[in-house]
Amino acid sequence: MQLPRMQLSRRAALVLSMGVIALVAACGDDTTSGADTDADAPAIVATTGIWADVTGNIACDGLAQLETVIPIGGDPHSFEPSLQDREVLENADLIVANGLALEESLEDTIDAAEEGGVPVFRFADHMTPIDSDDPEHANGDPHVWFDPTRVEAALPALRDALVEQAGLEAGRVDDCLGAYLSSLAATDAEVISLLDSVPVERRKLVTNHDALSYFAEHYGFDVLGAVIPAPSTLAEANPADLQALAQIIDDVDVTAIFAESQHSSTDVDALAEAVGEVEVVTLFTDSLGPPESGADTYLGLLETDARLIVEALS
Repeated sequence: MQLPRMQLSRRAALVLSMGVIALVAACGDDTTSGADTDADAPAIVATTGIWADVTGNIACDGLAQLETVIPIGGDPHSFEPSLQDREVLENADLIVANGLALEESLEDTIDAAEEGGVPVFRFADHMTPIDSDDPEHANGDPHVWFDPTRVEAALPALRDALVEQAGLEAGRVDDCLGAYLSSLAATDAEVISLLDSVPVERRKLVTNHDALSYFAEHYGFDVLGAVIPAPSTLAEANPADLQALAQIIDDVDVTAIFAESQHSSTDVDALAEAVGEVEVVTLFTDSLGPPESGADTYLGLLETDARLIVEALS
């Protein structure tokens, strides 16, 4: 398959800037594992490991060279791109991002690459955000991946972007998409089954920052509050809000507060100590986990977090 000259030029620049010709994605589906990537395959750059994993499962079997900008354990809200990151984004054949201001400190760089001719696929553009009537999603919660049915609904649009903008072979992408949709549905069903053991009266979540709204809506939980009561970790905890949250925790007999793997748990630990007899449980939220964590793929993250929540609240 011959690709447009502009794509070949961008790919050559990417290879030079990274010093490699094959970029391997960490993908959690059997359709992607062990596949050799063609050195001439389109270069796709995802902002987070979550979206890199999802994209790699749709562009499976080595159909694309895939790179992630924000490393495992990095905070997408505050990540500052290096000059090399900027060059990689500018020379991509397709950028896959979240949108909804999740990648706050990356937005200018992504916008500049887009203005330079690099197509950008933003998952949030193909979903309806929670509690937002803004057609541009400016005020929506960006943690859209915690509802796998929303991800499922956006995947056909990602398929089209991979085929029409990145130049991947349609038939092969369709095969990958079909296999991953089955895996996604199976994981969602497994998470629902796991969470069924949590009594209704204990389906209360207190978190480090407001990251689980989609999870709560889809799986039938209530978010009582957050240490940082905002979808962005760039906001700060307020002592008055923390005092009010401590009272809520005490009033409704919350047994666990959920911290996040990519953030310090200092504020959460202090809140738990102030309340007393509250467990602090660390979830994987804005980032995949390291290898063998059980959360090193998107589907693994969903199931691992569900198991941690069940253990804490059952």
